[in-house]
Amino acid sequence: MIYNNLIINEKNWEQLCKMHENNTLPHAFLFHGNEGVGKEAHAIAFAALLNEHDGSNKRFQNFQHPNIDLIIPLPRDKTINKKASALSALSEKSVELLIKKKQEKMKYPYKKIFFEKKNTILINSIRDIKKNIHLANSDNGYKVFLIFEADKLCFPRSEAGNALLKILEEPPKKIIFILVTSQKNRILNTILSRCCEFYFENLSINDINNYLLTNDYNTERIAVINKLFNGNLGAILNFMDKLMSIDDLIAKSKQILWDLMQNKNLSMHHKYIDNVFRTNKEEFDIIMKLLIFILNDLNCVKNNYEEKLIIKNILHVKDLNYVNCIEVIENNYNKLKRNVNSAIGTFAMVIEMKNVLFNSKNDCEIDYYE
Repeated sequence: MIYNNLIINEKNWEQLCKMHENNTLPHAFLFHGNEGVGKEAHAIAFAALLNEHDGSNKRFQNFQHPNIDLIIPLPRDKTINKKASALSALSEKSVELLIKKKQEKMKYPYKKIFFEKKNTILINSIRDIKKNIHLANSDNGYKVFLIFEADKLCFPRSEAGNALLKILEEPPKKIIFILVTSQKNRILNTILSRCCEFYFENLSINDINNYLLTNDYNTERIAVINKLFNGNLGAILNFMDKLMSIDDLIAKSKQILWDLMQNKNLSMHHKYIDNVFRTNKEEFDIIMKLLIFILNDLNCVKNNYEEKLIIKNILHVKDLNYVNCIEVIENNYNKLKRNVNSAIGTFAMVIEMKNVLFNSKNDCEIDYYE
């Protein structure tokens, strides 16, 4: 295994190795599952396994092996014609960034290789494959085309997907395609029918906890963090590397709800929420989720449910509309994501949260709040 810091999906890896040993490899694989479970790194590791005989491990570690081509969604920094290489659409700065991200991926398997300003895999990337596929020298291994975010072949446009389909219909010998996606439903059925599928299930919280401990990360509040990022280890590591304090964010979220229940400091909290929405989308998303988690905990106390995530020491709460308040946050969050004026949208959300909480009660006191 080319990685020593990847949580191996034993079931999938064993099956892939067996297919290689028995020489029963299909021409196309589909690795799918949620974000941050290691699909891309498994694809890279398998490509390395298929070519490990030539002793070029160092070239793999630098993502420079001639038998591996990577296709990802790329920005259009420059206008190019249909005969040009896809990489010619990149500025010099973007090319340097791509090289850096490839090298990081080989050190940190849960890192993403991506560009902010992109929404599709360029048709030129598939034309590059078509031009070069018959020139590949794979006598001593397999030429492997890794297609990350493969759903972007078909969404929002299917031009690249249709072009790839023609290649998949009659691929040359010793050519392997590994499509990797977190949104299988967006890939054309005609492409799916030509792929051997491997589903990568979510990492267990124990796996994530052990990984963090092994790599010297703080595992306090791991249950909260795991739920915040839906088990996406890449996002969890990114959050921790930014040294954001989960305890501070939880305290801020508690204070917002406490003040709403006391009908005070609404303007202050509106300004904070609006500012964080405009300046730090990641923190905004986390605050919104934490508010929902806390409200759900309060509702669990109200209804004598055992499953609580953050607020675990409350004995009693008033009969407020916690569930409806969650719906308000979710509805306004979606509106803000659709480019609603943030100042108006966040103000409306704060006021509506307060009003909905007390829809059936005028008393804003609670018996105890952690």
